[in-house]
Amino acid sequence: MKILIVYCNAMLENALPISVSQLVSVLKASSIAVDLFDTTFYRWAEKCDAENRIDALQIKPFPMDQFKDGCDVYEDFKKKIEESSPDIIGFSIVEPTYIFGMKLLNSASKIINENGIKVVVGGVHAIFAPETVSQNKLVDFISISEAENSLPELCQRLSSGQKVSDLNGFWIKNNGGWIKNPQYELTDVNTLPPLDFSLFTDSYLMKPMMGKMYKTVSIETTRGCPYHCSYCGDQGFRVLFKENGPWYREKSIDKVVNELESYVNAYQAEFIYIISESFLAGNPKRLRSFCEGYSKLSLPFWFNTRPEDITEEKAKLIRDVNCKRTSIGLESGNEQFRKDILRRKGTNENILKASKILHDYEISFSVNIIIGFPDETREMVFDSIDMCKKMNPDSISTHIYSPYHGTEMRKRCVEKGYIEESLIAEDFFQADYVLRNNTHSRDDIMGLFRTIPLYVTLPKGEYKRIERAERFDGKGNLLFQELKRDYYQIKGW
Repeated sequence: MKILIVYCNAMLENALPISVSQLVSVLKASSIAVDLFDTTFYRWAEKCDAENRIDALQIKPFPMDQFKDGCDVYEDFKKKIEESSPDIIGFSIVEPTYIFGMKLLNSASKIINENGIKVVVGGVHAIFAPETVSQNKLVDFISISEAENSLPELCQRLSSGQKVSDLNGFWIKNNGGWIKNPQYELTDVNTLPPLDFSLFTDSYLMKPMMGKMYKTVSIETTRGCPYHCSYCGDQGFRVLFKENGPWYREKSIDKVVNELESYVNAYQAEFIYIISESFLAGNPKRLRSFCEGYSKLSLPFWFNTRPEDITEEKAKLIRDVNCKRTSIGLESGNEQFRKDILRRKGTNENILKASKILHDYEISFSVNIIIGFPDETREMVFDSIDMCKKMNPDSISTHIYSPYHGTEMRKRCVEKGYIEESLIAEDFFQADYVLRNNTHSRDDIMGLFRTIPLYVTLPKGEYKRIERAERFDGKGNLLFQELKRDYYQIKGW
């Protein structure tokens, strides 16, 4: 039995993926041959997220020399199927790559049908919206759960000719319809084998961090999130899997450290990318244990966290083991909106206290904000800008709100008529705004997206010029280029 995993990834998003790397390891542990087709380095859309963020002054420019110039992702995919001769093709998709993934699948319909290859589609979008995936006639199985245990079982049953129609964790095509089995039990993350990055090319290891390229490996320390934000899919997962165990799970520190040591030795890593929804959440004892084990490596590392989880004790611990950077989620600087609509309870006072702690311990940090929420006003966006000015981070990551399936806020958007219920929120590249008839227009959001770093960095005396630079016309574009030169000089870019 051989499976070809298709990692339908956004362009140049080259952090080594936990999900696919974990699937590779569990499949191999079950004696299933695995091959990989990765879309990361194909230019299948006009601009990638990094290019749009560079244009919007969020990150320092770096060479875009990792693309496979002159290569056609659709033709290469068909060639890969011919070379690999798989029994199963497994697609890993999220909502922003769903439409692209289905185009890729359809491009190979002839070779798939001629060879009787089975197709399974999994990933976040398949779990939250399997009915959309079921519309594709080439799909035989839809994974509606974490797949580390269910996918090897599916492969083994197919290989031995056993019945698969009753396998939990899947919708299974049957006589033109679908058998909709219940979810599979949630994975015990402490029983999983180490991640297997061996199918990814060396170029995948090279990731830009703080203006430099580092050989970087990823590590999962927790799965799920202990918080309940309305715009995030984690709350949807918690509800969906409530009968299958706790959604938030912690990997033992011994396992984390042992895995890290093996990855560093195997791939000569220079930087560690910690995958956790909020790394500093939880008992300080756990962080102390991590830092004690990590001190043997002391490689620079990066992680996401929330401001309410930052304390002086934690800042000192991570600084002493070479933490170089963290990203913290502000999302909105309007405290009431953040509390009532986003369901984030941290106060602005505590957020500013957290940023001061990071400055005091000389830990570089970026701040994430989201613009374009339903019913958010321009004044609320400027509350975020004002908070960012006070926090004085090393960089700002502005994201355009996108109403993903599985989130409470998407339901709000549908109910208020801001989106059609059938909408697939595919914009991962920060190049569009899909809400209609909201308090913001598309032009409002796109103009703010490219100018927020200017508002945060330049003095308020420049606000009138910046506001004019929000407009995508001759004068606005000229002003933006002038302000961009000032901004680059201030940043030392």
